[in-house]
Amino acid sequence: MYRFIFFVLLLIASSCSSQRNLQRTYVGKPQTELESMFGYPKTILDQGAEKVYVYEIIKNLKSTEIGQGKLTLDPIISPMVQKTERYYFTVKDGKIIDVKLEEEYER
Repeated sequence: MYRFIFFVLLLIASSCSSQRNLQRTYVGKPQTELESMFGYPKTILDQGAEKVYVYEIIKNLKSTEIGQGKLTLDPIISPMVQKTERYYFTVKDGKIIDVKLEEEYER
């Protein structure tokens, strides 16, 4: 019984991930939709019949105070970071067949 509940919770958690949402949004769509959403790719990798389009989006996240739920004399402030999102779209015959997302944070 516990295994079944664990399996159901694991299935629900994996279906709500951002990776799964990307795949639902883009897999099966034409490659021209990428250009309208992301612009020109940073890199195009040729893998025989498939091509991998790499898009990179860089965002600067400002520093902010971390709420502790109580009054303190010294507030904790998160540092400013630079977030890099890399999208890998695998395209075969003009249609998107796979999507992968990588996120990287740099201080």
